Amino acid sequence: MTTSVKCDLCSSAGLHFQATHIDPIDYIEGPLQAKIWIVGLNPKGEVGTLETRTKQELEAFNPDRSSYFRDFKKVSERLYKNWLSEKSTVAHTDLVKCYSPTFPPNDDNKSKQLVIGNCKRYLFNQILLHKPKVLICNGTDVCNMMMSFFPPNSQEPHTLLTSYKASFQNHAFTLVLSGFIGRIDDRNKRRLGKEIEAILQEENIQL
Repeated sequence: MTTSVKCDLCSSAGLHFQATHIDPIDYIEGPLQAKIWIVGLNPKGEVGTLETRTKQELEAFNPDRSSYFRDFKKVSERLYKNWLSEKSTVAHTDLVKCYSPTFPPNDDNKSKQLVIGNCKRYLFNQILLHKPKVLICNGTDVCNMMMSFFPPNSQEPHTLLTSYKASFQNHAFTLVLSGFIGRIDDRNKRRLGKEIEAILQEENIQL
């Protein structure tokens, strides 16, 4: 295996993406044809963690490996069962592709804006390439960033929105806005799940 740095745009912030088999745009855990994406902030690990998975291993991703993902079972058992199935239509990616134990790693807002500004190109290209229909934003930071990328056309205060239709270069999708799943209680997890299930029904996405 040959280790190489695939992206060092954020070296001034102490981050770089290095992998043996993939580029940052390939960082999608689950089937590439998935219509439902869960979008997190960034992979948790030591700065400079080497990503050793192949594209095939990423596509065969098993969410049961982590409590971070198992929390979604309490959001929607139907969604989670689909995610575990061979016909899964659920995948996961992160806004920022570089590993770090916290984000931003040096607790500096300037570097946070730099990293997000540099890394959003990969997310945009992922969306245009694979065309997901529902993006579930996991956590306030992710919600705020996604709303800045794809501003809602709504008279309602943005802090009160729970979901809305968005588009990017003629591709339409729904953004679902949520607090961090692991920190909301089970009742509100399920409330979120019912909203997601209603959106999937409206989009004619079968679980």
